[in-house]
Amino acid sequence: MIAFSSLKHFGIHARDGDIGQCKDVFFDDQDYVTRYFVADTHKWLPLGRKVVLSPISLLEVNTTEEKLHVNMTKQALKDSPSIDEHKPLSREYEEILFKYFGYGYYWIGPGAWGDFSHPTELAHQQNMQEDIEEIERPGANHLRSCDEIDGYTVSTNDEDSGHICDFIIDKHNWQVTLFIVDSRDWLPGGKKVALSTAMIKDIDWSAHKVNITLSHEVLKALPEVDDERLDDSDYLTSLVNQAQISG
Repeated sequence: MIAFSSLKHFGIHARDGDIGQCKDVFFDDQDYVTRYFVADTHKWLPLGRKVVLSPISLLEVNTTEEKLHVNMTKQALKDSPSIDEHKPLSREYEEILFKYFGYGYYWIGPGAWGDFSHPTELAHQQNMQEDIEEIERPGANHLRSCDEIDGYTVSTNDEDSGHICDFIIDKHNWQVTLFIVDSRDWLPGGKKVALSTAMIKDIDWSAHKVNITLSHEVLKALPEVDDERLDDSDYLTSLVNQAQISG
């Protein structure tokens, strides 16, 4: 497990050197799965720009060195399709990106990673899916930015009761497992608590609000999150277990 607040400071290391820093994470708001890391490359590459990397490319997550190691060269990343920072990622862009890297499409198949349980299994699967692509054209994606949702209001069945301040992500399958809510500025004796994604009713993007299935009183009764331990993987795993029981 890893907190988004920690992950967004990780460096990104290609096979031949450092290439940037993770600045954001895009997840699917239906499956709650991390789809892309947004890399800021301006310190490492000439005319550096923001690019996106799929978990499919990951070789290692080194929490000691705070680095994401990816299976590509700096040149391959430099030549990858550029993105418009001011527009959402489209499915058309995803198709171009996946064809460039030779990845199989995660949106073809029954699971969060298509026919596979782990994202890296989609590496080098492009040719196997070309025939399927002609039959099953992809629909719209549901990508959302963690950085954008950080700060969204959390609304219980009764009233607004806090705001999103972090996310907990499973490093194995890149599932977004928890939303961390800070209620200290909203409730007397407020605290930080962890919500499983099963507790989320919907996300209102126009109102910048996350609506949850819990009541105000149930939210207040959830165990408090220890801020000082959000870089402790074992502690984060225990938070996930607690939240699943509460849900």
